[in-house]
Amino acid sequence: MKQRGKYISYGIAAVLLLASTGLTGCSTTAGIEATGKSSWNDDGSRGLDKKVVFNNSGLKGDIEIVEMKSSQAGDLMRAQATLRSKDKATVLFQYRFDWYDAGGFEINSGAGSWKPLILTGRETKTIQNVAPDPRAKEFKLKLREVEK
Repeated sequence: MKQRGKYISYGIAAVLLLASTGLTGCSTTAGIEATGKSSWNDDGSRGLDKKVVFNNSGLKGDIEIVEMKSSQAGDLMRAQATLRSKDKATVLFQYRFDWYDAGGFEINSGAGSWKPLILTGRETKTIQNVAPDPRAKEFKLKLREVEK
């Protein structure tokens, strides 16, 4: 969902996002899914295979995934993504990270909650999360619009 107009402040946009999430519910389908999977490069260094899937065109024109990367925080995988608004207007959406083991099985299925995020016109923000389990070798970052 987009809020157009110069006079809507960041605080009002946040209130609208929280109100629309709490009162009307949210879409169950992620509009954008970005997958990061641990891999090993030819030189033996750790890498990250990346893939982005657009499930609807609503967010595709509004948000760009600029960068995705991962590291180890002790024995847990840590994921980070940098998102940028492609629009001049404020973009309201939700995101969550899902985690998968080396075999592609989801870890703690459905345990991750959707978190609200607001990007003002052309703004860039970095989000991150740490896997809930040391078996995690892959993550999916899911983005979805907030329904009206």
